[in-house]
Amino acid sequence: MMLKYFSFALFLILYVTVSHATFASETETVYPGIIQGNVIDTETGEPLTRASILILELQRGTVTDDDGYFEVRNIQPGEHLVHIRHIGYELIVKQVIVTGRDTVSITVEITKTVFRGPGIEVVGSSINEDITTYVERVLSGHRLRQQLGRTIAETLEDEPGLAQRSMGPAPARPVMRGLGGDRLLILEDGGRTGDLSGTSADHALAIEPMTAEHIEFIRGPSALVYGSNTLGGVINVIRGQIPVDRPNRMRWSGSLQGETVNKGAATGFRAYGPAGDRFAYRADLSLRSSGDINTPNGRLSNTGITTLNTSLGVSYIQPRFMLGVSGSLLDSDYGVPGGEGVADAHPNGVDIDLFRRYLEIKFRYNFEDSWFRRLDIGSTYAYYVHEEVEKPMDMDPIIGARFGVLTTHIRSDLHHNGYSFVEKGLFGIWLEHRDYDSAGVTFTPASVERAAAFYLYQESNPGLWNLQGAIRFDYRQVEPRVIRPSIIIGDIITREFGDYSGSLMVSRYLGSGIVAGGSVMRSFRAPGLEELYSEGPHLGTYTYEAGNPQLKAEYGLGTELFVRMSREKLRLNAVIFRNGMNNFIFPQNQGRPSTRRDDLPKYQFSESRVLMHGAELDFEFKLNRHVISRGIVSYVRGDFIDEEESFPLLLFDNRPFSVPMMPPLTGRFDLEYNRSSFRAGIVTRMAGSQNRIDEFEKSTDGYILFDFYLQYHLDRFNLLHTITFNVENITDNEYRNHLSRIKMIMPEQGRNFKLLYRVYF
Repeated sequence: MMLKYFSFALFLILYVTVSHATFASETETVYPGIIQGNVIDTETGEPLTRASILILELQRGTVTDDDGYFEVRNIQPGEHLVHIRHIGYELIVKQVIVTGRDTVSITVEITKTVFRGPGIEVVGSSINEDITTYVERVLSGHRLRQQLGRTIAETLEDEPGLAQRSMGPAPARPVMRGLGGDRLLILEDGGRTGDLSGTSADHALAIEPMTAEHIEFIRGPSALVYGSNTLGGVINVIRGQIPVDRPNRMRWSGSLQGETVNKGAATGFRAYGPAGDRFAYRADLSLRSSGDINTPNGRLSNTGITTLNTSLGVSYIQPRFMLGVSGSLLDSDYGVPGGEGVADAHPNGVDIDLFRRYLEIKFRYNFEDSWFRRLDIGSTYAYYVHEEVEKPMDMDPIIGARFGVLTTHIRSDLHHNGYSFVEKGLFGIWLEHRDYDSAGVTFTPASVERAAAFYLYQESNPGLWNLQGAIRFDYRQVEPRVIRPSIIIGDIITREFGDYSGSLMVSRYLGSGIVAGGSVMRSFRAPGLEELYSEGPHLGTYTYEAGNPQLKAEYGLGTELFVRMSREKLRLNAVIFRNGMNNFIFPQNQGRPSTRRDDLPKYQFSESRVLMHGAELDFEFKLNRHVISRGIVSYVRGDFIDEEESFPLLLFDNRPFSVPMMPPLTGRFDLEYNRSSFRAGIVTRMAGSQNRIDEFEKSTDGYILFDFYLQYHLDRFNLLHTITFNVENITDNEYRNHLSRIKMIMPEQGRNFKLLYRVYF
C-alpha cells in the first residue's frame, strides 16, 4: 500500500512539472550567445576543477569540470562581467562582449590567496548547476591521476579515514572509519550500482576507476539524501554518463596505464560533444588486464583481473530542461586466491566471472521566478550476474555458486530556494525493487526486496553560521518466493522494516580561515536478504554462511566534532567521532565447521551492540613557494558492548575481544616539490600493529613504506599531455594489510613501477 502512495506522488510531481515545462518553453526567449573557456592555476599551469563561474547581472552560472573547462549558454548580446572564483584563489572579473551568435572563448589564470570567509554559493538557472547537498571533499585532477589504482578501493586508500578490505586486488572495497559493506554507500553518478559488493568480501565493485572524472566524499545530513545507513558516509564516483549540458565542441581524453608488479596494463577513452543543435553525447571505453601479484615472498596465484567497461549516453537539452539516457556494460573476470591452511576447501582458489548491464534515464527541469528551483527525476535498471567457479584438485572446474540480481530504482528530488531562515534545500522520494536469485550449491532462497523512502534536506547560513539538517523515512520488505522452514537457519518468512533517520550539522566561521562545528546522526538499517536467508557454502569467502531470519533492524547514533583551517600556508582538518550501534549485524565465526561441509567454518549472521570511535587529521603546509608538506593520520577503535552496559563516551580499557576486521592506526606523509608544469614527491606510508582482534582473527605487525611520484604536463598541438610516474614500496618491504582476508597466505604487493599517460583535447 505504501508503495502505491509513493508511486502516485511521483506521478503527480512529474505531471505538474512537465505541464509547467511545456508552457514555459513556449514563452521564454532563447539567446544564441555562448561564453566558454578554461580556468588554470597561474603557478602550476594545472586546470582548476569546480571553479565557480557567475554572470552576476544574468544570475547565470556553472562550475568548471575536471579539465578546467566551462560553458555558459543562452547569453544575450551585450557586455557582461564574468566572475571567476575558487576557494583559496583570488577573485577574477573579466569583461566579455557578446554580439549576435558569438561564441566567446576566454582563458583565465587565477592566483592562490588567503581564504578569509565562509563558502560561496553560485545560484543560477544553468542546467550544469551543482547539486544542493554538501560535498565534504573532492578527489580530482592531478591527485586523482597520482592515486589512480586498479579499483576504487585502491584509488582511495590514502584518503583520510579510509582503508581497503580485500580478498585479493579485484574484490577490494573501501572501508571508512571501520564501516564497510552497505554502511558505506558507494554510488555511480549519484545512483546505486546494482551489484553485490556490499554483501561479501569476495564480490567486486562494478565501477572501473579509469574513466572516472572525479570522486566526491559526502557525510552528515547530505548523506541521508542517498540512504538511511550512512554513518560511514557516501562515496560518489562521478563519470557523467548522461550529459547535462551541451558543449560547443567535441572534447575527448585518452589514457594508458601500466604497472610492473602484475604485468598489468589498462587503457581508457572518453568523448563528450554536441550532436546537432539540441543534443549532446558522452561515450567511454576502458580495458584492463593484469596477471598475478608479485609479493616480496613470491607470486600470489589466482589474482589476475580482466575487465571491459563501456558506456554511451545521449541527452536532449533545452535552456530550461534536459532529458537523457545512458547504457553501460561491464564484464570482469578475476581470481580469489586459495592457500593451504586458509582455504582448505579449494586450495587452488576460485575464479569469479561477473557482468552488469546498466540503464539510466534522467530528467532535469530548472524553474524560473518560482520558489521551486530544480526538479531531478531519475531511474536506473541494473542486470547483474556473477558466477563463482571452483577448481578442485584433479577435477574439472565446477560452478559452485551463481548469483543474479535485477534492480530498479526511481528517484525524484525537488530543489527549492529560500524561505524564512532556510536558504535552500530539497525533498524527494526514492523507490527500489530488487529481484534476487541464486544457484549452485547455495540454498539461499529466491527473494524480492521492495523499498521506499521520503527525505528532506535543508540548509541555512545566518551570519557566520552554517546549519544543515535532514530527515528520512524508510520502509523495506524482504519476501522469499517460497515460505519454508530450514533446519539450518530457522523459518524463512517475509520480513518488514521501517523507521526514520536524521542528522543535524552546525558550524561557524571563527575568522582567520577557521571553521569549527559538529554533527549528530541517527541511522537506520534494515537487514538485507543475504543476512536473513543465506544458507550454504560461499566458496569465495572460505566459509559456510548461515543467515538469521529473526534479525532486527540496526540503529546507530553518530556524533562528530571538527575544526577546519584554510590559510595562505596551512590547510588543516581535524575530526573526532563516535558511533554507537544497537543490533549491529555481522557474520560471526561459530568456532566449528559446518555439519554439511566439514572443510568450511560456519559463519552465522548475529547481532550485538558496538561502539566505534576515533580521530582523523589531515594537513597541507606550504614550506615555500615550491615545496609542500602533506600528512594524514587516521585511527578507529571498535568494541562490543554488553547488553546490560550503557554506551560510554569513549573506551580506553583492554577488552577481551574487539570488533573483527578493524583497521589499525595509519598515516601518510608527503613532501612535494612543484614548479610550473612539474611536480615530484616522496611519500611515507605507515601503519601500526593491530592486536585488538576477536578470538578467531590473526594480529598483524606495523610497517613503514616509501613511495615516489613524478608528474609532468605540457601543451603540444592543442593537446594537454599529462604523465604520472609512481614507484610504490620502493624498498620492497614485506607487509600485511590487516583488513585482507588472505593476509596469512601471502603479504601485500612488492615494489611496483606505475606509469599513467593521459591526453586531453
